[in-house]
Amino acid sequence: MRNSELEIEEIDYAKTGLSQDTVEEIVRKAGSVGAVLNTRHATAKDKGWVTSPPAAAVFAKAVAADVNLLRRPILIDGDRVIVGFDRPAYEALTAKPKPKPKPKPKPKPKPKPKK
Repeated sequence: MRNSELEIEEIDYAKTGLSQDTVEEIVRKAGSVGAVLNTRHATAKDKGWVTSPPAAAVFAKAVAADVNLLRRPILIDGDRVIVGFDRPAYEALTAKPKPKPKPKPKPKPKPKPKK
């Protein structure tokens, strides 16, 4: 991604942390807590979140205290979120849009025969 032509802003949230509001926004864009939950984290296992993820607000508060509860990396493109390493999603994001096919010209109407 760093070598692509995309403009990206990288945030090392392992060092800087994330606010509860930011986490809730990420969860909303991803569609669910389960989509962004690091299921290998001890807290997620201990609290049973692997099989039954918590509400977004509860999760956001926990992530504000320990960002490792989030899967990494998280890539946000407008309202779309890619969570974890997802090569096909990255390729789709970096692919140049295909040009739209030119419309076929309409056939010229045949002249009416003279009477």
